[in-house]
Amino acid sequence: MILGHAATTLVAKRAAPDMPWWLLLVSAFLIDIAMFTFVGLGIETMEPTGGRPSLSNAIVDMTFSHDLVPQIGWTLLAGAIAFVVSGRRLFALIAMALSLGHWLGDLVAGYGHFVFGPDSHPIGTDWYHLNLAAALTFEAALGVLCVFLFTRGKSYSPSAQIGLYGLFGVLPFAFLVI
Repeated sequence: MILGHAATTLVAKRAAPDMPWWLLLVSAFLIDIAMFTFVGLGIETMEPTGGRPSLSNAIVDMTFSHDLVPQIGWTLLAGAIAFVVSGRRLFALIAMALSLGHWLGDLVAGYGHFVFGPDSHPIGTDWYHLNLAAALTFEAALGVLCVFLFTRGKSYSPSAQIGLYGLFGVLPFAFLVI
């Protein structure tokens, strides 16, 4: 998932309106930040198998950023960062929920994960490889639900609502042609 992780910050912002957007986004994308850092350092890999690069033809090894065992640490780190920055337990809990929610979303609509390393038990659907359309449909549905929860009972202009629904409900399908 890509935009689905950002969409979850809308629900978190609704729950804690004074939580800074940057903290919500760092929390929601912490394990991807770790993954890209580890890829850059050569610790993890994400490489296309041939042809033009796409989500469905990449070979990925995300042992330290996305597997179950390290996710426990990433969830705790997200909470610790939020608590250190804000001093608020609520922000720490929301940050932890966003980090854990990222991982759970990836289990449904992302690459396959493992308990810890490719020699351990596989978990998740691996829909990025097996059914990219289903992965993107799940992500778009999650996005639409998050936008609905974020805008419900609020007075957002029709153009703002259309923009949010388009961003999170339609744009994920662009990855079918990219």
